[in-house]
Amino acid sequence: MTLHQLSVFMENKPGKMAQVLADLEDFKVFALSIAEAGEFGLIRLIVSEPEKVAKHLESRGLSLAKSKKNVEVTGVLITNEVKLSSIAEKLGEIGLNIDYAYSTSSFISGSLGLILRTDDQKKTEETLAGSGVRILTNEDLS
Repeated sequence: MTLHQLSVFMENKPGKMAQVLADLEDFKVFALSIAEAGEFGLIRLIVSEPEKVAKHLESRGLSLAKSKKNVEVTGVLITNEVKLSSIAEKLGEIGLNIDYAYSTSSFISGSLGLILRTDDQKKTEETLAGSGVRILTNEDLS
């Protein structure tokens, strides 16, 4: 059920983000996170067709992270019953660290999702699913 995240490296300059987003206009962007590191930035993306989007972005001259280490993430649905605090609590109880998280930009069944990167994606998904948390799949992205 793991989702595949694309990470795009770019210069941290005005207009560069607009260029990347323009290159993605023909694709559905389900979630997006931006982090800066001085002169460079990192855009993390969850898209409905990650392999196709990766090839498209590379053909446009953009640099993507190749490491599997930062590609697999877990998506969960946030509802009135399943809150951010309860997800963090459940993971903390079993000793899992949340490396980073960001929300989705699209609604699923009227709710937003949360994208999580932990130190053990499989254990994260098993724990949360076992607690009644809906784990998002690639089918949810279409």
